[in-house]
Amino acid sequence: MSELPRVALIITGGTIDSVGTDRLDLAWYIEAGKRLGTGELLGQLPELKTIAHVKEVPFRRLPSHALVDKDWLDMVRTIHSIFDENKADGIVITHGTNTIEETAYFLNLTLKTDKPVIVVGAMRPSSAISADGYLNLVNAVKVAADPHSRGRGAMLVMNDTIYSGRDVTKNDTYRVQAFQSRDLGPLGFADADGSVVYYHQTVKKHTENTEFDVRNLQSLPRVDVVVSYVGADGNMIEAAAAVGAKGIVSAGTGAGRPTPAEDEAFDRVYKEKGVIMCLCSRVASGRVVRSPGLAKRGFVAGDNLQPWKARLLLALALTKTNNADEIQRMFDTY
Repeated sequence: MSELPRVALIITGGTIDSVGTDRLDLAWYIEAGKRLGTGELLGQLPELKTIAHVKEVPFRRLPSHALVDKDWLDMVRTIHSIFDENKADGIVITHGTNTIEETAYFLNLTLKTDKPVIVVGAMRPSSAISADGYLNLVNAVKVAADPHSRGRGAMLVMNDTIYSGRDVTKNDTYRVQAFQSRDLGPLGFADADGSVVYYHQTVKKHTENTEFDVRNLQSLPRVDVVVSYVGADGNMIEAAAAVGAKGIVSAGTGAGRPTPAEDEAFDRVYKEKGVIMCLCSRVASGRVVRSPGLAKRGFVAGDNLQPWKARLLLALALTKTNNADEIQRMFDTY
């Protein structure tokens, strides 16, 4: 019998290991402040022993909406230390769903490995009737242990479905089918018969093929997100520049359109402080494109990235250059 693959499990917290006040506490469990103890999540899944040798790796546990850039940088270093010391063939990271898509994309852009790294969460706490986290975790381990998962970048596994870390986003506050890749669909499935099946492969560059290596960084340039709406003025843009933002992402209307007052503020902070502007959309899907006029003004277009994901890419790009044309090349590539 062949040796089972080795999968390291990094538990960061979130709904998947939260404990509510009773089995119908599906909404207020965060306020209970209770979590499964070290080893308890694994202990409730003896089925994993038939899939892989799973070992829990210590990391700080916190809700995903409490993460800061330093947590991501430390996570990257932790992942690399596991692989550099040949302690695992794949890694699974349990994570709160509020910002799980951002972590997935950050890892997709910065990890220097072709080994599988899977983020997984849950929409119902561990104490709930029909808690989804247990099966989600089993499926994530299956995906991390599968040799066909190599070279596909950081991925998210939820609700039997495998998504690219670049393209996945949360679309619902409570439903178990909350995650989708709205324009592009999933990469594959961890299916009911126990199989891991892939149907698509992203052509956007990731992991080993990006120019971002953050292992020696202690911080990232500040990039803020400003949402556009009827009557929005330039005050939020001016405020972001005043507190040191090196870049600002606009979650614009329609195909990325800020208000005239926001446009004026964008031009002003670019001219006076060199703040790089990235246009995205508050719309659910579709591309934002860089017109000749936007290129002349030094704007970058965010393609089909959600504004919060564009923030990550812009921050990483700013560790390399302040040239808007070069940054646009990165948005077109990753």
